[in-house]
Amino acid sequence: MSTENVTTTVESGILTIRIHRPEARNALTKAMYAAIRDATRDAYVDDAVDLVLIRGSEGAFAVGGDLKEMLGDLEAGGRGLFAYDECLPFEAVRSLPKPTVAVVDGLCIGGGLTLASVCDVVVATSRSKFAMPEARVGVVDAQMPRLFRSHVPPALLRYWLYSGASFGTDEAFAAGLLTKVVAPEELEATVDEVVANLRKGAPGAIRMYKKILNETRHVSSMEDALTTLFGPEAQERIAAFGQH
Repeated sequence: MSTENVTTTVESGILTIRIHRPEARNALTKAMYAAIRDATRDAYVDDAVDLVLIRGSEGAFAVGGDLKEMLGDLEAGGRGLFAYDECLPFEAVRSLPKPTVAVVDGLCIGGGLTLASVCDVVVATSRSKFAMPEARVGVVDAQMPRLFRSHVPPALLRYWLYSGASFGTDEAFAAGLLTKVVAPEELEATVDEVVANLRKGAPGAIRMYKKILNETRHVSSMEDALTTLFGPEAQERIAAFGQH
């Protein structure tokens, strides 16, 4: 599955997946999620690719799932929501036996933060902003609590999840969500440096390290999210959001 809002290029062994839907701050539709998933799967079997970069554009990495699309699914009876489990790219990115780097410059929210967090390395600019806002629309995120609970301080994680409050790179770095924080003008040079360093590792050794580290990094299904999405609270809140 492909979409004009997710483009891919391969150069010198690097697959770059770029999210580009600026009119919606890179909100991710099912088709966009699936395009990222498919590009990652292609990288799995392509011997010409040894590293994957995932990038946003125009002030946003991604702001999570497209709530207007979800509202449309709910208004159509809800069956379309089940397709999210099939489309989500998180497990494909997490289990790819090649290094993955999220390049964040701007908003990184909800499912966008999950996507960045399943990458091996996250490089962010100092102007980036993060949030876990699902509770504000009455939805439980299925992945972030399980990804973060082992290393993010509980008092911070609970506050971020319960309130949906945004936070900056200083807090994100201190909580272990980011690998490097750099000034915007230093982003590309830093990404080049990170890529060069990752390539110094033997591919076989990296593959085994990823296998070991992923043993305790579970990515769940959408079951928790669907339970809340089908409830009246979420439907009312998402409908109110859609009117904005």
